[in-house]
Amino acid sequence: SLQALYRQFLANRVNDGKNAFAMRHLALGDSFPGITVDPALGWFRGTYLYARHVWGAQSLRPAAWVAPLRQEALTAYIALNTALAHPAPRLAGLAMPPYADELLALAHKRDPRHRYEWTFHREVTPARILSLRAADGDLATEGTATGSRVSVQALVRFDTEQSVEIYDAQGRALHTPASPAVDPARGKTQPARVPAQRTRITEYLVIDKAMYLPDASWRFRARLVPEPGRTVAV
Repeated sequence: SLQALYRQFLANRVNDGKNAFAMRHLALGDSFPGITVDPALGWFRGTYLYARHVWGAQSLRPAAWVAPLRQEALTAYIALNTALAHPAPRLAGLAMPPYADELLALAHKRDPRHRYEWTFHREVTPARILSLRAADGDLATEGTATGSRVSVQALVRFDTEQSVEIYDAQGRALHTPASPAVDPARGKTQPARVPAQRTRITEYLVIDKAMYLPDASWRFRARLVPEPGRTVAV
């Protein structure tokens, strides 16, 4: 309905404003991964620079302040899924409750006799930050080891093409192969791995990082699922 569309429009604009405040907070704390923001900029230059960039939380431009952050998020996403294929996934440093609990529960339902191989093939569309929030997480009077006091959360859309191979204890493929199986009459043996059919997966995941901790990494906090019949605004 028009009323629902209007409410969604307002909600999106509120989100845009909160994204901009988070971008400014990260900039003032010089906390963007891979980006250096000079805190000594004069009022005029600082205002001009911030105005150009703070509204770019959802930007996909290579020069955007969030470009390195998006790449770090994708790298963490690949590392998480690779770890999940292990018989006993170790998610420390990759995920946190409640999402870590959800993933481990799914992993425990798998047949322990089977071997899984997860493969990332490509991004269908680039990883995109939909919502960004930032606040000071370290309020101590002394400075931090990293120079930042900021804690960050971001809702990121991952739109990728990936595949999962499943093998039994004898190494036989249990998944649908990407191409027709080799004719056994030709005398060829089954390869160690049989590529699986690729599947497009779109996920909306919340990532979290305490920028003030020297060894902190991006961790996945939650998975969000769009409501039935609703389209995610990007």
